[in-house]
Amino acid sequence: MKYGQVAGSKKINYAIYRCFEHLCEEDQQRFAKRFREQPHDSNQIMHTFRELILGAYLGSCDFKVRHEYLVESKTPDWCILDNRSVVVGIAELLNFHIDEVTEGEIAKQVKAKGIAVYRQDENKNNIERLYYSIWDKMQKYQALIEKLSVPYIIGIFLDFKVVVDIEELRACLYRNGTGLFQMYRHVSGVLYFEENAGQYLFGYERNPNALRKVELPGGVFSLAPEQGSFKGAKSL
Repeated sequence: MKYGQVAGSKKINYAIYRCFEHLCEEDQQRFAKRFREQPHDSNQIMHTFRELILGAYLGSCDFKVRHEYLVESKTPDWCILDNRSVVVGIAELLNFHIDEVTEGEIAKQVKAKGIAVYRQDENKNNIERLYYSIWDKMQKYQALIEKLSVPYIIGIFLDFKVVVDIEELRACLYRNGTGLFQMYRHVSGVLYFEENAGQYLFGYERNPNALRKVELPGGVFSLAPEQGSFKGAKSL
């Protein structure tokens, strides 16, 4: 392997190198360095890993992507570039986790018994938390997006511990009067994904009110050994 072992888990290390196939060498080096520096049992390294997966998926759709590419003194998670290295799109990741109180209870049970039993997000309203998390991401680069007049994609990783179905996500985006797609026309769409046995299942919700349209394929992006990664069409 080009950069050696960069993650504590062999499974994750393999997945990282599968993602590297869709990135430029400079971004590969930066991610390898970051993985080595971050504690392998931390939440931060998993955020970095999912950030990598989002960019690799976009790269697998034939977009030219750059991680934390400097544009107007900002460094979004991912920039999409044209052949002249001009920014023609921006993507930002939202990791939607279980609430902190429940996460703490799970950790206590696992430490004491080796297993945890819990009700999904019993301390929080999932839809409300999801709504405001997306709302925050949509606002984050609004001024930059409007200045550049480029598409803006929100990527959402749905942690398996949180039960959020597609209808709940759509309620946040399309609900009459308070739907986020209606409120934020600079957002082109939401690309959501979840993990299942080394495969990442992607889906895309296009903003019908968007000022700048982007079409992205949904499908399976496999990072497990002996399985091919997804290759799809795109339009930007």
